Amino acid sequence: MTDKEKAIQNLRQALLKAQEDIEKLARIKSDFVSIVSHELRTPLTSIKESVSLVLDGVTGSLNEGQKNFLSIAKNNIERLTGTITDVLDFSKLESGRFIMHKRKMDINNVIRDIYSLFKSSVEKKKLSFELKLYKDGDLIWFDPERISQVLSNLISNAIKFNKEKGGIRIFSSKDTVDGREVIKVCVQDTGIGIRKEDLPSLFKRFSPLDTSMTRNFRGVGLGLVICKGIVELHGGDICVESEVDKGSKFIFTLPVYKKDNEFNFLLDEAVERARYNDMKLSLIVFKIKDKKDISEDVLSDLEKKIRFSVRGPEDKVVRFKEGDLIAVMAGTDKDGAERIMQRIKKNVKVSLNFGLAVYPDRAKAKGDLVKEVEKELKTKKFTL
Repeated sequence: MTDKEKAIQNLRQALLKAQEDIEKLARIKSDFVSIVSHELRTPLTSIKESVSLVLDGVTGSLNEGQKNFLSIAKNNIERLTGTITDVLDFSKLESGRFIMHKRKMDINNVIRDIYSLFKSSVEKKKLSFELKLYKDGDLIWFDPERISQVLSNLISNAIKFNKEKGGIRIFSSKDTVDGREVIKVCVQDTGIGIRKEDLPSLFKRFSPLDTSMTRNFRGVGLGLVICKGIVELHGGDICVESEVDKGSKFIFTLPVYKKDNEFNFLLDEAVERARYNDMKLSLIVFKIKDKKDISEDVLSDLEKKIRFSVRGPEDKVVRFKEGDLIAVMAGTDKDGAERIMQRIKKNVKVSLNFGLAVYPDRAKAKGDLVKEVEKELKTKKFTL
């Protein structure tokens, strides 16, 4: 080995060591933030409950001055709790520990729930509140709790920065962006607006806008950063259109996954979740044995029965290969997968071939899982 090759090798090893040290420091920082956040939230919850009890008169009557001071204290406790939650969420996003719990459902239902939740708050501010949803109601994969968090943040901002006798509109639509179908959700207000030069920094960490009207509402500048992270973890995007003194329009999109795209998207997530939690993941793919039995009605009925037999909270059932195969992604080992198949066997009447691969036992990556399953399907050695 030449001196030059040795120098390159030493440099490569030094870079790898530096990268490992950086990753270790990032984990330490993330763990520290998580521990501190949890330690702060616990006493804050107790303090908030105590203040609420006193404010409600449980411990005795209060005069107006006492009520006023306690109300201020309660509001600041809630504000501090929200800040701690934001810091914790941001830390999880930054460290890759922000795990989604996605379900296939109609996002319009979530939007309606959030609209109902905020309706009284908006009306107290004497703002108009309009809801307009598209009618198709496609079922898409998303985490309802996290998307509710995004909507709540956007609506809260729309209330804060609105003008007297202004309004807020929420609407959804179906669109095509860069050749793929998406559901578009928009929160529009008639508020103070955002200067053009401020727009690029809006979704950056610790960047609350510095204007005379926003100083009263200054936080740590993480709300929109977290919204962006949540939307992007769904495979979507978020943007803003705004004009000073006329208002802002925050728009986020969520993709409509179909057939193989949906399968690949869910399997990527399932493998990542198994890797992060150091768990097993079983991929089971079912194929109707006799071609003459294949029809959309039969496949739909089979899919329903398989869903009924799969019980894990994070387990997924999805179509594969142009919709002719049905895949199960289950957070379990081979023994658990075999128990799932036994339950399925009791519920279905049509004959099935299946393939099974377990991560990380027989496959270390998504592509290996799919190859193992397809190889077993071709041999037709496993049947139900």
